[in-house]
Amino acid sequence: MKLNSHLFLVFLGIVFVSFNLRAPITSVGPVIDLIQIKYDLNSSMAGFITTLPLLAFAIISPFVAKLNHKFGHGLTMFFGLLLIILGELIRSYTDIYGLFIGTAFIGIGIAIGNVLIPSVIKHKFKKNVGNVLSIYITSMCIFAALGSGLSIPMTEIWGWNTSLAIWTILTVFTLLIWLPQLKKSGEYNNSDDLKIEEKMKSKSIWKSPLAWWVTLYMGTQSLLFYTLIAWIPSILLYKDFDAHFAGMMLLLFQLISLPATLLVPAIADKIRHQKLIATIITLIYLVGMVIFLFAISKSSVIISMIFLGLGMGGTISLAIGFISLRTPHAKKAAELSGMSQSAGYLLAAVGPILIGFIYDLSKSWTIPILMLILLIILLIFFGLKAGRDEVTHH
Repeated sequence: MKLNSHLFLVFLGIVFVSFNLRAPITSVGPVIDLIQIKYDLNSSMAGFITTLPLLAFAIISPFVAKLNHKFGHGLTMFFGLLLIILGELIRSYTDIYGLFIGTAFIGIGIAIGNVLIPSVIKHKFKKNVGNVLSIYITSMCIFAALGSGLSIPMTEIWGWNTSLAIWTILTVFTLLIWLPQLKKSGEYNNSDDLKIEEKMKSKSIWKSPLAWWVTLYMGTQSLLFYTLIAWIPSILLYKDFDAHFAGMMLLLFQLISLPATLLVPAIADKIRHQKLIATIITLIYLVGMVIFLFAISKSSVIISMIFLGLGMGGTISLAIGFISLRTPHAKKAAELSGMSQSAGYLLAAVGPILIGFIYDLSKSWTIPILMLILLIILLIFFGLKAGRDEVTHH
């Protein structure tokens, strides 16, 4: 993949933006008990801290395409990065109200990046969509894992406030790398995409059946991911494993996804339809969840995490890949990105709470895990529908 100087700067900007799209969220989970003690929060309020960014994703995502069309991708993403910086500082160094306000700002800023970057990739790298998506998603997942893994060690050195705020340095650096894109902010307006869109002016993406299949696929895999991120340690503690092992398994679950995030988008971009690859990666996910249900030894848990991680990495990659593969041009990709991530993250926000509620009622993790198995089976069906060789014309 050869890039001229302009495309290299865009590519570099995309990679650095990806570093900021999960770490500010995943870094919170390991220190949530310290935050709870500091502000005397009950369990529901503490849980809301991790749910709030997902709600922000759901609410803000549909509006990002309109902002992008009006201001261009350069300025829109710049504003999103500013919100992440502001949110990180407010969350760490103010009071209880700032904790929630800052978290909301971070969620809004990340929502802009979530929606915008697949569209920018579609627009700028038409011949290398799969390769650039692979690098973007893998970079995002690496820093999601680093956010979880480094949070406790940094807290032991600087305290939880600074361990969360330290990510501001990365975001400021990303902001500087993104600066050249401000000059290209209105570029969509000069492209052929706009001419195509004029012919489709009356058609809403929300009326497209194909867009809804992509949205259901995005939503179901998001629900599975955030539910597992929230509850894997608790499930393992319930199975009588120690806290250290539970934490390591959560890290393994995220790290083992990286080969799938690197390979799946590149493969998916080179084949006419993605029904077979969607089925294969979801079956891997299913095998992992079934093993996890019955796992009673450390070796069986490790095997389950390998299958779960590969399945998770493959499905999240394909969900983001569908945004480009099922749309005819970048502007429509931004609309589908906004739609699928809005509904998707709304489902993701409900998932951890619902699964926790079912556990509280049943006092067992068997029924919640069986529900996750059922969702993975549904995901196979959604993948067959979203993986068809066609694009949405709404």
